[in-house]
Amino acid sequence: MTAVEQRPTFDQTSRTSAAGLHFHDYGSGPPLVLLHGSGPGVSGWTNFADNLTIFGPRFRCLVIDMPGYGGSYIPDELDRPYPALAAPAVLGLLDELGVRQAHFLGNSMGAGVAAQLALFAPERVGRLVLMGPGGVGLSVFSPAPSEGIKRLMDFNDNPTRAALMAWLETMVFDRAILTDELIERRWEQSQRPGAIDWSRRTYDALYRRKPANPPTPLWAQSSRITAPTLITWGRDDRVLPLDNAILPTRLIPDAELHVFARCGHWAMIERKDDFERVVLEFLTRPAAGPATAPYTIGG
Repeated sequence: MTAVEQRPTFDQTSRTSAAGLHFHDYGSGPPLVLLHGSGPGVSGWTNFADNLTIFGPRFRCLVIDMPGYGGSYIPDELDRPYPALAAPAVLGLLDELGVRQAHFLGNSMGAGVAAQLALFAPERVGRLVLMGPGGVGLSVFSPAPSEGIKRLMDFNDNPTRAALMAWLETMVFDRAILTDELIERRWEQSQRPGAIDWSRRTYDALYRRKPANPPTPLWAQSSRITAPTLITWGRDDRVLPLDNAILPTRLIPDAELHVFARCGHWAMIERKDDFERVVLEFLTRPAAGPATAPYTIGG
């Protein structure tokens, strides 16, 4: 575990597990696992590096590059939904580190992986923060795939800088956030050998190659999530629009929803201070009484 410093750096916090999962270890306190979203050039560091100076003094932050992303290995096969593939890998890392239980904070696809963990191994999950979660919600009013997902798939098919910019612009409410440095970092990371092919395979499996007997979606299982859950959403999200929040907020027994105005899909960046404040309040508040009985689909 690293000592808390004012501004953690990539190299100081970088680690790799025996199984080839790259992660960052920073801070002290109860473990907090941070899981990034998907898309070209994504990694745990690009999603959460700027949040560590706030979370690190209160938690041991484990910022994981999930399989196929960042500095982690790229799986040979994608033979199941991505959350079901990534969740055991995350648990394997926690086993290696001797972490028996942690809080989980996931963005987009990472939130879907965190929800899968809460279903697969509920005893390993303390509290759950789902930020614009992928797979946990269902588009009730908006078309699917969304504008942001279409632009991401366009990049997968034709990985140019122009296509990258078109996708990134759907991620945010305020385009001023898309600095030259951020764009260059995303572009360079997306050029990692195998990264674009992996992203293409992941999204083709989600939207283009529907299996004959698809597994039960995460949203239909969400009533079985027992962990206290904070759901956050950007009101102006063009990747997973806000109407996706309706079902998980209704179905997860011990859930609350916080919506950020003037915010797209990256609440941890666009509304950084407010997001950190809301998450810290949730993770550090005294434990509540037992949750009410879960809702069930159709019953």
